Amino acid sequence: MSNQDELFNPLDPEVIRDPYPVYRRLREEDPVHWHSELGAWVLTRHADCLQALKNPAVFAADFRKVGIPTPGPLLSLQTLDPPDQTPLRHFAIDALRSQDLGTLERNAEERAARLLDEIAGRDSINFVTDFATPFTLGTISQLVGMPPPEADEEWRQRNDELHRSMDAGLDPNSEEAGLAARQHFSDFVGRWLAGGPTEGISGFVATNRSKVDYTDAVLNNSLRAFWHAGFEVPARFLGNALTTLLNRPELLPQFFADVDAGVEELVRFSGPVHVVSRVCTEDVTIDDRRLRRGDMVIIVLAAANRDPARFDDPENLVLTRSPNPHLGFGRGAHSCLGNAVARIEARVALPALLRRFPDLRIDGELAWWENATLRGHSAIPVALHGEPAAVR
Repeated sequence: MSNQDELFNPLDPEVIRDPYPVYRRLREEDPVHWHSELGAWVLTRHADCLQALKNPAVFAADFRKVGIPTPGPLLSLQTLDPPDQTPLRHFAIDALRSQDLGTLERNAEERAARLLDEIAGRDSINFVTDFATPFTLGTISQLVGMPPPEADEEWRQRNDELHRSMDAGLDPNSEEAGLAARQHFSDFVGRWLAGGPTEGISGFVATNRSKVDYTDAVLNNSLRAFWHAGFEVPARFLGNALTTLLNRPELLPQFFADVDAGVEELVRFSGPVHVVSRVCTEDVTIDDRRLRRGDMVIIVLAAANRDPARFDDPENLVLTRSPNPHLGFGRGAHSCLGNAVARIEARVALPALLRRFPDLRIDGELAWWENATLRGHSAIPVALHGEPAAVR
């Protein structure tokens, strides 16, 4: 796919590095934009994105409603819509509520302290691989009640294939490997559940399996999706948030003064989940554009989160912003179930790191994942000591 749209080329390296000028132009010039190369409508205004997120009957995540088959590894809580999804979502909510999040937060604090102790004697680290990923992987694995898999070469390859396939609409060649990676991780979850776990969410699922009428594959896929998103998305968010704060050191006292409000603003300003996809189940009009049944819709959450019609001074980081109705965790039936965990991880990790290393600074070139759907850094080289410097 050439993807040479006049307004929006998502995989252009410059757009990956900083997509916000393009989002602003789309909002201003063509907020309901037909992208011929994607074969999809692109929504960038907060009101339109919110409408689509909250109306799964018309903007469906389950493409089978319009006759588009869904491969087996993709059938999960994420791709089912109400009413089919409702019992499974309630089951997932019950599983999450059965866990002690206070203990999870205390353990996250201990995990962060251990990781910081391990790196304290070093001059520099890659924040992504040395802190963010092991921290979030350890936290979500504890919550799920599964041992973190060994981060060997196969793990890295499968994980890379999965996250690349999130852009399968832009790069169809990534789809097959991504499906295989999802199946690989779902099989790992299935083997763990078959062993009768007693701890964490997997213990709840194993014990209460008979209460929901879904196939093992859908349950395994749903738990896999929750677990995988539970480390990949927060790790990218921690990286985005860290670089944002390091580039604005004058705002750190505000961040420390109210970490919860600061985290919400960082989700709005530099959240990692940039787009989600839906399909129209019936004809619908947005402004003067007629969207037809079967049309694909790309909801650009990150563009909505900087819409001046919804946020004052949206292009600036305002750590005291309130209210803050961002869409960083989605809305409606497909809103992020793990948002409480992501918030815990952020309010634990960022203050701990920045207080432990007050002279922390970027020390090299930032690298980005080549991913338009889930935006984040693949490498953040930071020096732990010395004079602060601006982010490059």
